[in-house]
Amino acid sequence: MSQYADNEDFAALIEEDLIVNQRRTVRYIRKDIATSVRRVHGFLRIGLTWRGREIPVELIDISSRGCLIVSAEKLAVGAAVFVRLRFDTGEDFEIKGSVIRKTEDRDREYGIKFVEYNDELGDCMLQTQRELLIK
Repeated sequence: MSQYADNEDFAALIEEDLIVNQRRTVRYIRKDIATSVRRVHGFLRIGLTWRGREIPVELIDISSRGCLIVSAEKLAVGAAVFVRLRFDTGEDFEIKGSVIRKTEDRDREYGIKFVEYNDELGDCMLQTQRELLIK
């Protein structure tokens, strides 16, 4: 039994921290990755080759499961998107994802969840990491 078991204040702090921090992976802050987003439209969903235009966005942080971006254009929560990541080294990745949240206290900051994990992207992120900035 913990020495803190009877301390209600400590238990409340632990419970509050568990509720607030729901992160499953480490988020890396990368300023060296050029990022854009393309909305997935009905044509693309049924397999035709029409592709939407790219929207340049600012990458705030990235993990193996998704990223946080700031966009000058509105994105709908629940919308399917493609996130394009271009590294200084020439590697280019396009990852399908969905907009899972909009941060209410900041204008046009969106959380995007990747549909699947991309091993090549993970390897590239590790190989090109110059500074270890995590969130």
